[in-house]
Amino acid sequence: MHEQLQVDREEQEAMKARVREMIAANTTYDGIREGLEGLGFRAKEDRPALALWENSGHELFVVVHMDPKTGGLRDYDVKTFEETEGFE
Repeated sequence: MHEQLQVDREEQEAMKARVREMIAANTTYDGIREGLEGLGFRAKEDRPALALWENSGHELFVVVHMDPKTGGLRDYDVKTFEETEGFE
């Protein structure tokens, strides 16, 4: 049985805020990709139309949806693993 480490909720919230700030500062998917990688996220799905990134250390998922016509950010979401349970 794997021992589950407890995630520090304050650190988790701080990382969520850093992700939101980074995404707000980037206008392209390449910039968002680079920013997420720099924050320790790895891609589960690396497609601009709908991308899914995870950071297991902070137990966070980031979903990024770019507009295929304009190349701009359509929307995104940052959620904890707990918040996404049951959405697989």
